Amino acid sequence: MKYSVTLPEEVHKVITNHLIREDRQEDLCFALYTPSTGRERYTGLIKEVILPQKGDRNIHGNVSFNADYFDRVTQIALKKGFGICFMHSHPYPGWQSMSNEDIRAEQMLAPRIKAVTGLPLLGMTVGSDSTWSARFWIKTHPHTYKKIWCKSVRVIGKGFRIDFADHLFPAPESTEEFIQTISAWGKYKQADISRLRVGIVGLGSVGSIISEFLMRTGVRHIYLIDFDRIERKNLDRQHSMGQRSIGRLKVYAYEDFLHHNRIDDHLIVNSFPYSISEKEGLEAALDCDIIFSCVDRPWPRYILNSLAYANLIPVIDGGIDASINKDHTNLDQARWKAHTVGSHRRCLQCLGQYNLEDVALEMGGSLDDPTYIQGLPKDYFIHRGENVFGFSSSLASMLELQFLSLLLQPRGVYYGPKEMDFVTGNIDHDFPDECDDNCEFPQMEALGDKVNLGLIQAHPVAAKARAEGLFHERGFQKYKT
Repeated sequence: MKYSVTLPEEVHKVITNHLIREDRQEDLCFALYTPSTGRERYTGLIKEVILPQKGDRNIHGNVSFNADYFDRVTQIALKKGFGICFMHSHPYPGWQSMSNEDIRAEQMLAPRIKAVTGLPLLGMTVGSDSTWSARFWIKTHPHTYKKIWCKSVRVIGKGFRIDFADHLFPAPESTEEFIQTISAWGKYKQADISRLRVGIVGLGSVGSIISEFLMRTGVRHIYLIDFDRIERKNLDRQHSMGQRSIGRLKVYAYEDFLHHNRIDDHLIVNSFPYSISEKEGLEAALDCDIIFSCVDRPWPRYILNSLAYANLIPVIDGGIDASINKDHTNLDQARWKAHTVGSHRRCLQCLGQYNLEDVALEMGGSLDDPTYIQGLPKDYFIHRGENVFGFSSSLASMLELQFLSLLLQPRGVYYGPKEMDFVTGNIDHDFPDECDDNCEFPQMEALGDKVNLGLIQAHPVAAKARAEGLFHERGFQKYKT
């Protein structure tokens, strides 16, 4: 299992304002965290900070805390069912290791916190430049706790920041293949981009384009999540696929495509032929740092919306709405929207990307029942299938720019939702930043597994498509290169 930590941007500001002192002395505090458990990664989500009160700590060059402070923290953690994080500062910049005194302090805390909360102690250190390092203390034997360093610490809000433990996950060497890319934003930003784990949920007309974008931008670890197969009716919009690919599971077709066209020998593509509602699909998504939502159904959008807030994983989503005129002689209207959702951003439900009634219908199987669908109004979303490759490629480009803006934040500019109107050529950007007052999703922030378990559900349509696709894949091996 790999380990990481994520903090909401606002919580990060509160903690660093307390820990990083003008007098350059060390300081400390406690925080509460919830776990987010993926397929290969365990993430501590910092939920809230419990700052020391007068008399709770002693600052004397180094810093120590008093028993009453620790007791107060454990009582709150026990009441809320959260884990405990011990945080302290060092008066110099960069990723921080631990002194012998630091190690002894956390070794003392680890068994007490495990006994009270049932969760491992999370220790974190911040440098004077607000760079984080983190480790979990995992119980390996009775009375024995092992320190395991986290590969990364992410700070998520309207921006995205990630601090890597370079000794565990070193920055890759710059190569000739990415000279032009690096010239645009420099080798340090490129080093961060290359070490990200990025997921794509849905490999249709938009997601298939995104997969190549990520590979050519230098992302080395790509997750593909989609249970569906390539059909003849998809070919006019399915990027780089032809008749030879009909019947193949999309994830395996694009895994082959990316490896065949790779420009980095270190590229890793993980394929998951599952719905995001299935355990395997959801856990794969939880291993990602950023997720592209390239789905066109309400149920997966609801899950991805929940995942973005509960697990502090930015989700970049988009959709196309197009229709032909009444006499079927020309396009009537077409528009597409791109946005990033998550902590302190407007969610998919408030952006109007789905409604809860449709989510319930799809979960119950009605939106896959031809008889039920036939009785729906002609203007219902499931009847609207007008789309062409030009629209998909434009939307994919807008999603790609959302991704780059999130990571680069040039000049500190916040890149909000954008909507393109094809008929007029206008791009609308006048959208509220925050969710509506009665929205439930901001209340899910950093709840992790407390929310995730309720999102998993069997998906009969996915299971059937996967079985048919896997049968076809066995036959494909005969001419696979």
